[in-house]
Amino acid sequence: MKTKYKVMISAAAIIAITAASVFSIAAEKLPQYRKITVTQATRTTMGQTLNLQGYIEPSAKQEIVVETNQKVAEVYVQEGQNIKAGDVLFKLDDTDAAYKLKSEQLSLKAVQSELNNLIKSENRVKKDMNYAIAQAEMQYKNSKDDVQAAKLKYSQNMELFAQGFVTKEELDASTKNLEKLEGQAKLNELQLDKARESLKGYGDERQHQINKLKNSIELIEMSIESLNSKIDISTKALIDGKVTSFKLQNNQYPFLENKKIEIYDLSKYVINTYIKQNEAVQVVVGQKASITITGLEEKTYLGTVAEIDETAAMPQGGSKLPMVKIKIVVDEPDQNIKVGFETKIKLDLNIRTDVVAINFQGIVEDQNGNKFVYLFKDNKAVRKHIETGIADGFMVEVIEGLIPGDQYIINPPERVQDETSFKLWSWGYELK
Repeated sequence: MKTKYKVMISAAAIIAITAASVFSIAAEKLPQYRKITVTQATRTTMGQTLNLQGYIEPSAKQEIVVETNQKVAEVYVQEGQNIKAGDVLFKLDDTDAAYKLKSEQLSLKAVQSELNNLIKSENRVKKDMNYAIAQAEMQYKNSKDDVQAAKLKYSQNMELFAQGFVTKEELDASTKNLEKLEGQAKLNELQLDKARESLKGYGDERQHQINKLKNSIELIEMSIESLNSKIDISTKALIDGKVTSFKLQNNQYPFLENKKIEIYDLSKYVINTYIKQNEAVQVVVGQKASITITGLEEKTYLGTVAEIDETAAMPQGGSKLPMVKIKIVVDEPDQNIKVGFETKIKLDLNIRTDVVAINFQGIVEDQNGNKFVYLFKDNKAVRKHIETGIADGFMVEVIEGLIPGDQYIINPPERVQDETSFKLWSWGYELK
């Protein structure tokens, strides 16, 4: 008995040691012989879902900023009040502005009169300048004639002096007279040149004066426009809506923190968001969207695409793709929706029905971008080329290569992804 008992103990020990060794080998090989998943291609409806973000905004908004240096005479509305377009909101004290306006209007008339006089005086001024030139020419001609006569007299006196008929004093007198007349002729010539230059430069100077007066008129008109705008500017509502911010008070100057007035049209709530240009071509006005509000995820609201911008623009931030602005109107808002709430939007694009789809994990792609799956039949996996379409989450549309019901491997091991086929066993796989 003892011998038999010892034999049984030894056999059990050997079995245990062998089992541990086999388990160790199996554990080491497990990553190479892992189980794979086989499923089948299905026919379904697919589409691309855009996940967007935006904030609740009023349908329309009017902002009025009152200058702090203008006194408020009287207010006619209060914060929270519903108003109509055209309703007077407040009135400014326009005493100072009206005084300045009157002064500028008088200045405008004076400058306009000066400009008109300058334009009308052109013919008269030119006539006077031509007359001055004619006078200068006559004086210059007369002075040249006097010089010629004086030269002749001087020559005669020189001959008479040589013959002793004229004294030295008489000769010196004729010399001085000639020099005097030559000086006067030179002066008359300069005056003639000056008169001609004045006429020549009159056109440029006159145009300069006209331009100067026109500029003055333009500046005064701008000042008048500004003053007019300060009298009763933006004191009326331009939209129907609710006064959401209004802190003005009678007979007080606005402070920096209360100078802005806001009116919201809350008849509709909208969300402005941006999508990529390649996505924008798939969105149409009237398309539906699902909306959830941060903090109120238990309820989903429906929205309708109301507007799509005609142009794309580069957004601020890191994106380098042109983006298109779209406006989504909340269909049936409730009391939980407030302006400024953050929202998440889902917009379905490119919806396709009755398409063949597979799990994206079953797709193998080679270095050239060709896509394959491994079809499974009779314990054998065979690589099959496919053409894909749109993707929806984990599912990918197969345009060519599979039909509904075809079995394929979801997770083909990397070791066999270069093989055209391989054998499958229930406990692993085998390369062929």
